[in-house]
Amino acid sequence: MMTTQTGRTVTRRCLAVAVATALVVGWAATSGAAPVPIGLGGLPRASGQDDEKMAKELGLNFMHDKMRWDEDREGDYAWKEFADNDPLAARLRKLKAAGYTIAITLNNVDDDNKKHMPRYLLDRAFDDPKMLQRWGEFLKAFLGRYGEWIDFLNVGHKVNKYFGSHEKEWPGFVTFVAAGAYVIRKEWPKVSLGVVLTDQDEPAKFWRGLAPSCMHYAMTYTAPCSVMDRNPTANALNPRHPKYFATVLEGAMRLAGNRRLLLTEVLCPTHGSVESSPAVQARLITSLFGWLRRAESRVAGLSYAGDKDWPYDATKDTLRKMLGDQILQYRNIIWFLTSTGLRDEKGTAKPGYEAFKKGIETYRKR
Repeated sequence: MMTTQTGRTVTRRCLAVAVATALVVGWAATSGAAPVPIGLGGLPRASGQDDEKMAKELGLNFMHDKMRWDEDREGDYAWKEFADNDPLAARLRKLKAAGYTIAITLNNVDDDNKKHMPRYLLDRAFDDPKMLQRWGEFLKAFLGRYGEWIDFLNVGHKVNKYFGSHEKEWPGFVTFVAAGAYVIRKEWPKVSLGVVLTDQDEPAKFWRGLAPSCMHYAMTYTAPCSVMDRNPTANALNPRHPKYFATVLEGAMRLAGNRRLLLTEVLCPTHGSVESSPAVQARLITSLFGWLRRAESRVAGLSYAGDKDWPYDATKDTLRKMLGDQILQYRNIIWFLTSTGLRDEKGTAKPGYEAFKKGIETYRKR
């Protein structure tokens, strides 16, 4: 039987389509067999048994925590005071043995609009040769000590907030991240590097410079609320609204391209003063787990921000000391900050706690 050139072309195309389809189906099946790791704030913290009990009750297996590049003088790393009894190493080792996926964010830049760098480097630009040299040495030492247990390492937290008002520093930070990526790929290629962005403050503008260095797309998601202007949290549950939570998260995945999305913090307030409620928080959490089942092949990990509300009076007093009495004109900010937990400040569970627990159970049923 004679095969024409056209026939061979069609056959090759059909074969290519079949192979591509098989690869996609196989990849989807493989990714579907591994549910997304789920966390709650920094639980279990190093503090005690109550945290461990709650983590087991909820079935947590993802931990995201923040740390500083702590180096008072050149080469004087914080862990040098420990020999074999390093509490951070012990904690990470224990979590890894329990099956946790671990993400650490170095808050070189944070959403308090400040840089958190070693004091002896604080006046240097991000791309200053001395800064880059010490940054590389720190990463080698840090990962040499803790890299065995770290899956994701982020450089900076909610950085678009800081660089939105420090635009001249942005090119230097891009170089800083690239230098870190070079060290990590060379020394610890199993560790995935990212930079935490917020879902607000033009993330696309910043991602363009970061993408060549990042191995995953890290972000925080904050449900809309009426802090500075009217924006009811219920908008996050309305599929026709531009702030619908799934629209925001799917937009982030499109931005990420072929990288997976790492949700280091999901926040939803509950106080009526910011046009939310405990019931709205619970509905959002339930909806989030429903969305996660559909998106799991693109999501590397998900952590809700906190298990318990910050105490209102202590938070107010801290903000007054930091910002002055004028902060009292913006009590909605305080109500937002002190109402995002799944339990109130006394430890009483909100409806969101049960929604979170049930959401994990339902999501993991195969």
